[in-house]
Amino acid sequence: MSKKLNIVFTKYVLKKGTGRTVSFLTDHIQFQREWDDLFVDSNYLARIRQAGVSGRLRSSRFRSVCWKLYLEALPEDKSQWINKSRELRAQYEKIKETHITNPRKAAGQQDLMVNNPLSQDEGSLWNKFFQDKELKSMIKQDVLRTFPEIRYFQDEDVRAKLTDILFCYARENEQLLYKQGMHELLAPIVFVLHCDHQAFQHASETAAPSEEMKCLLNPEYLEHDAYAMFSQLMETAEPWFSSFERQVRKGKEEMLTSIPFARPQDSGPSVAIVTKVNRIQDQLVKKHDVELHMHLNRLEIAPQIYGMYVTLAF
Repeated sequence: MSKKLNIVFTKYVLKKGTGRTVSFLTDHIQFQREWDDLFVDSNYLARIRQAGVSGRLRSSRFRSVCWKLYLEALPEDKSQWINKSRELRAQYEKIKETHITNPRKAAGQQDLMVNNPLSQDEGSLWNKFFQDKELKSMIKQDVLRTFPEIRYFQDEDVRAKLTDILFCYARENEQLLYKQGMHELLAPIVFVLHCDHQAFQHASETAAPSEEMKCLLNPEYLEHDAYAMFSQLMETAEPWFSSFERQVRKGKEEMLTSIPFARPQDSGPSVAIVTKVNRIQDQLVKKHDVELHMHLNRLEIAPQIYGMYVTLAF
């Protein structure tokens, strides 16, 4: 125990007595010690990567901070953590302000010939509003089905955050937009942030946390941080959701998705991820568990049904 924490601990015991106060202080000391163990060492990044691979972060109260580092939503240089967090949060504020609009608020500032509910003009805020409403409706259908067994995801405020993050990502990435399954990548990020925020607020009841902790674990910015982390994750996961469209080459159309003698599950819009999960079932599962491979084939279980979750583990 550090000298500073020893002094704080002693003062609280003398003033408040033993019992629950000691328990709270012990929690805070453990909280600070875990932070130091993870991030103080100069070679901390390699160590937390190994801790993640081996599963030792499962019960960590700083799992979200580690995930930010894994995804490069935080730089390795700890002195830049606060500035980088503020920068990414400000970016999300601008993105949200740009894409989540209310045409009624701008009614007095626009040409009514263009900006009215019946207008089909591309510059019409109302036209954009109805297009956005359709996209949001599609996203909400998936959000409502997100981890129904977990009560946290039944909260309307949480659902609204998930919807806004996915909507903003879709509008920032018009070529990809939103694809089914993205909500299942975002949800664990939001949940881990929430759990870390809860632990932080509990530890903050007995002592003042560091400025880094206060910044990185601020519950007010859960949505902002989740967007930044999800965007970084999609840098890797984007090919899983990409649709390979027709391309015109030398005046001739070629179907990039055409695979001779393909099985039904090999065709379709998401060839990249299909190829990956097919390899898992047809090569890896077959090599390591022939019985399971035969069972899956006998039941005609397509690898897409479980493959997305397997790829997330690697």
